[in-house]
Amino acid sequence: SSASVTKGIVSSLTSLTNSIFRGSPADTELTTTTTKAAGLSSSGVTPTSPRELLSRISDDYTENNYLWTGNLDTSCFAPNCTFTDPTLSFVGTDSYVENVGNLVPVVNYLLGNDNDGRSELLKITLNEGEGYVETRWNMVGDLNRLCWRPRIDVIGRTKFWYRGMSDGGGVQVQVYFYDETWEIPAGLALLQLVTRAGTIANTGEKE
Repeated sequence: SSASVTKGIVSSLTSLTNSIFRGSPADTELTTTTTKAAGLSSSGVTPTSPRELLSRISDDYTENNYLWTGNLDTSCFAPNCTFTDPTLSFVGTDSYVENVGNLVPVVNYLLGNDNDGRSELLKITLNEGEGYVETRWNMVGDLNRLCWRPRIDVIGRTKFWYRGMSDGGGVQVQVYFYDETWEIPAGLALLQLVTRAGTIANTGEKE
């Protein structure tokens, strides 16, 4: 299917980028290096309730602009969390740090000096019965370094599936499955890279 082809292409490009940017430092230095490069945050304190988790996920959009910066509060995620979106899937916060740390410098260059990439949080809800926080968001930004000035403009939804665990001194809540979907096919979203701004709608859903 076209979705499988798109996912395969992006997975290969991500692996290639990681190979190029990994360089010569020892693996033990990788997490520190890429975390600094991406501006990743970690409070070091795990959320103690689903409501706190919701608040901190909200901050990732509204304060950290994480859809563009990759700056997730990694303390909210289990070390073996599975991350999936329409183009890529991998396991572990270490893999997330590596992928983001290598891709963010490329993204920042393409955005140019204006760097107007925005992570707009349209809605956020908590489903305690099933155990997830769900967001609806709009990732939008102009790639000013490219002469045809394309605009990335995608509306999507993410479910942050979480578990509560007792550590003897209380409850800790962490995300074990990050499940991101887009409201347009992945292939159309990627076509935004090679078309002029506004050519492709950011959602296939009726408002």
